[in-house]
Amino acid sequence: MPGPVDYAKIAIFPDQDTTEWYEAFKRKEFLIRECKDCSHRFYPPLPACKKCASMNVGWHKIQGKGTIYSYIVVTQPILAHLVPTVPYVIAIVELPDGQNKDGSKTRIPALMLDDEKDCGIGAPVELAWDDHPKQEYKIPRWRVTDKHAKGVWHFPS
Repeated sequence: MPGPVDYAKIAIFPDQDTTEWYEAFKRKEFLIRECKDCSHRFYPPLPACKKCASMNVGWHKIQGKGTIYSYIVVTQPILAHLVPTVPYVIAIVELPDGQNKDGSKTRIPALMLDDEKDCGIGAPVELAWDDHPKQEYKIPRWRVTDKHAKGVWHFPS
């Protein structure tokens, strides 16, 4: 299992585009953007739709389940708060409840709680939360829910 993340080295300063998003973290809710004009769902929380450029965007609460679309094992962190965590897995999680009208799914980056041996493309995952030691925010993490799921691809050893 990866080492602990040193969240004390992170200061969260929400702006006008991310305040609601960070406030949802306090309630252990993860939000993605949803365009009110074309219904496109996207991440990260930007002020305009990635598909039609409309500024008429709102929020969509995800259920906190998904599938690993891709992943990488980080052995040389570039952020100070992740130094004690190496090696750790960053995954791209595909959200089934982030499905768009065109069939595409919203994908988000995810810091995994699991080791590389448990992570694989196609593995089912769920949202978990860490506490921030200095602020009242919760920090989203993800974990594999079925470490023996069929059809999961792993990097060859």
